[in-house]
Order: sequence, then structure tokens, then C-alpha cells
Amino acid sequence: MESESLLSGQHTIPPAQPANPAPITERKIKPDGTVREYQCELVRLDTTVAVVRFLMENGGEIFGTPIRVPPGSVSYGWFWRRRPYNLYRMHTRDGELIAHRLDAVADVLLSPGVIEYRDLALDWWVAPDGTIIEEDRDEFDALLRAGKVSERDAAAATAATLQIYSRYRHIIDDVEALERRWGIDPAS
Repeated sequence: MESESLLSGQHTIPPAQPANPAPITERKIKPDGTVREYQCELVRLDTTVAVVRFLMENGGEIFGTPIRVPPGSVSYGWFWRRRPYNLYRMHTRDGELIAHRLDAVADVLLSPGVIEYRDLALDWWVAPDGTIIEEDRDEFDALLRAGKVSERDAAAATAATLQIYSRYRHIIDDVEALERRWGIDPAS
């Protein structure tokens, strides 16, 4: 167990943010088959989770939400091999939390050069005060009615929805604890 070996001093965790982080591509496959790619920096990668850093040079307002992302903000993307969602933690360049965004996803692949997943259309924004704003429910429901969502993907989206609404605070708290443990500093 990692926690036991950490306590015994037999295992050390490499720095989470190396001086020269490796480039990595975040590849999102949309429900219509289009692919969007984002060039990021690899912060951490192991067999179960990857963390990437993305500089949001332009920033902007998030349509339909009170969330505004200032230019130069940073997003840390968290991708789990076996979870039906991913998480983005967005901070100003000074490290102040802007918001969290969780996306329903499937078929997450983690490798040193590419993080790839299928986007299941549903997204949730979590404001710093804990307010949850769901996005794209209409798009997901239309895909479902049109038969463009498999039973497996519908089940994954349902699982993501249930976990987000019942556990979002726990998910965020766990990620914050991992940031501290792994030395991930949103202000860097």
C-alpha cells in the first residue's frame, strides 16, 4: 500500500511540478465524433490518474453562468482511468480559485503523450460558494432521444450525474488533499 510505504519511508513521491514539465495533449472526442485537442503540461501521471496544466491565455465569460475567467488563468485537469467524470480546477494567475468544472466522460486513456477521452456532453460548474450549474442537459437529452448515446454511455452519464450531485464536495476535497500531498501549487 502506498500509504504504508510512505509512512515507513520506503517510497518517495516524485515532484509534482518538475522544472521542465513534459508537454502532453488533452484529446477530447465529442459526441458527434469531432476531436478537440489542447496542448498542456504534464503535472503527474500514474496508472490511475493524470493531472495536466493548461494556461488560459484569453480567459472569458462562461455562457449561462456568473463565472468569469480572467486572461492568464490556469486550469488543472484531473483525469481518472475509471471514473465517469473529469475535473478542472481553475485559478487566477495568483492562485485564487475561480471555479471547478466536471465533465461526464468515458473511455479515458492515460499515457505520457496523450490523455484521451470521450466527452458525454454533460458538464457541471461548481462556483467557489458551492453552487452547481449544470450545462448541456438539453444536448445530452437530444442525443439520447436520437439514439446517439449507447446504453453504456447513458449509464456512465447517469453515474457521473449522481456522483457530482451527491459527492462534489468530497471529490473537490480529495483533489485538494492530493494537491497538497503532491506539491501541486495553483499559483505556480
